[in-house]
Amino acid sequence: MARIPRHYLISDHGTFHVTWQCHNKSWLLRFPWAKDLLYSLLLRYKDQYGIKIYSYCFMSSHPHLTGFCLTHEGLSAFFRLVNSLFAKTLNQRLSRLGQVVRDRFRSQQIQNDRHLLAELIYIDLNPVRAKIVSHPGKYRYSSYRYYAYGEPDPLLNPAPSYLALGHSPEIRQTIYRQLVDDLLVDQPNQNTDHVYFIGDPDWVAARHHQLKTSLASYLHRLSHHSHDRPKFSG
Repeated sequence: MARIPRHYLISDHGTFHVTWQCHNKSWLLRFPWAKDLLYSLLLRYKDQYGIKIYSYCFMSSHPHLTGFCLTHEGLSAFFRLVNSLFAKTLNQRLSRLGQVVRDRFRSQQIQNDRHLLAELIYIDLNPVRAKIVSHPGKYRYSSYRYYAYGEPDPLLNPAPSYLALGHSPEIRQTIYRQLVDDLLVDQPNQNTDHVYFIGDPDWVAARHHQLKTSLASYLHRLSHHSHDRPKFSG
């Protein structure tokens, strides 16, 4: 099946969750310097492409990021550049050849601020679910300490849903820590990695219907163009 065009998944001025896997699900991101490299590339190019990063968590085989894009073209171009430079530099450092990123990055649109806040927490809890640490505050490569303790992080723009938690940094940090701690005690069976849209059920159903209709038209056009191509013999 043809790849789904990015603009069917992410709208201009859209809020996104992005992730990708290392090739063969290998742990190429396990090195601290590899995580630092990815961080520096995201920081260097995000403004150039109209990207805001709201949160991140770098695991050993994949990263997670949420944010905002001015255009879906800018989002695609941003990650193409960042991932290409990341792969080139990592291969040079490890004296290896071949693919680093398994496939093009996976993007999901987030409906609204309420679902964005839930996604921030979901991402921050990844190291706990993977049993790397007992608490997200002990994990260096995530946005948790920015939101929970106010630690400076030049990569991040504060998520609108976080700013809505209270009128002062102290209030917001206290509420965010409590939200995360509540889920540490009773984590729901939540996995948003394999969906196209994150939001209310009716909104997600409507977006899936729109996607199905758009894809049917897109595949029909592809088929029509392939039949129109001249055939050569000899």
